[in-house]
Amino acid sequence: MEGHRRFTAIGRQFGIGIVGLGEGKGLAKGLVDHPELKVVAVCDANAELAKSIAGQFGVPHHYSSLANLLAREDIDIVAIYTPDQLHFAHIRQSFEAGKHVLCTKPLVNSLDEAKEVFDYVRKNPQRQLMVGQSSRFFGPMQHQRQAYEAGKLGTLSFAEAQYVHDMRWFYKERAWAREGGFDLLFACCSHPVDLIRWYMGDVEEVSAYASRTEIAEANGFHGNDTFVVNLKFTSGKIGRVLGLYGLEHLHQTRPWIEVALYGTKGTFIGKYPQLEAQMKYEGEKERTEHYFEDIYHYFQFEGVNHHAGEFVNYTEHFARCLHEGVSAMPDAEDGCKTIATLEAIRQSIREERPVRVKGL
Repeated sequence: MEGHRRFTAIGRQFGIGIVGLGEGKGLAKGLVDHPELKVVAVCDANAELAKSIAGQFGVPHHYSSLANLLAREDIDIVAIYTPDQLHFAHIRQSFEAGKHVLCTKPLVNSLDEAKEVFDYVRKNPQRQLMVGQSSRFFGPMQHQRQAYEAGKLGTLSFAEAQYVHDMRWFYKERAWAREGGFDLLFACCSHPVDLIRWYMGDVEEVSAYASRTEIAEANGFHGNDTFVVNLKFTSGKIGRVLGLYGLEHLHQTRPWIEVALYGTKGTFIGKYPQLEAQMKYEGEKERTEHYFEDIYHYFQFEGVNHHAGEFVNYTEHFARCLHEGVSAMPDAEDGCKTIATLEAIRQSIREERPVRVKGL
């Protein structure tokens, strides 16, 4: 399945290095023939995989060592897609090599790591870090954001976000997910927590429950895979997050990721992977919008298993912000606040009580 090659102008050339080719191969695919963003090199601990991906997508250099990739002077941005528990070390290595960093979610795996990353970024203002929160860059979520910023929803009264997905394929293909240091709360609930924070702002307190399904147990995953979270924001408003990863999913009709915004003048519900939205504005009739013309842009690589389209969207956003000298969102501070919220959720589950979110 070939993509639309739907690229937007940046304003200058950037060299890209991609590390971690389980997910990172989606970006390598998506940037083929990009006029301004050139994938100079790819890197993976599996040398044969790195060689194969480089060959498939015309990348001139491939490595099994991150240090070798970082030594290249023609790389401006390092895109990190390695296992979650390696993000912290790879962010630090990339910054020390003088690169800008685009790191997939979750940014890191704990609040302590987030504080160190945030401090490191503040001490290196000449370099930027952006969190690759792909769910912000799906078509329905982009249309939702435009409606919100245009004031069509009025003042938000409530928001809820969910990520519901059958993870059996993930347990089978990502052996590192069954190892120590991996947490589905951080790996997956970072999507809905980031999305709800995008609209409702900083979180003051959380109250959360979690459990493990039989699907997780049967596939050798020992952590929780079901999460229900109530959130109170510093504004005094409230919201809700659902994360569910052990189920037989209705892929055709029920979304994996959904954001529902309820406002005084309008309601907008964005859905992925259906690429559709339901909306109702004051004085207008309810309607459903479909974005199926975008299907090849978003799912141009192995269908929905690799998300080349939104990877391209946020890489262009990051590069454009670098060129214009403005902060690319979610930046290090915003990403670390999401980690702080996730850490409070983790504590609430463990201690079975509401927990206040700690500052950076």
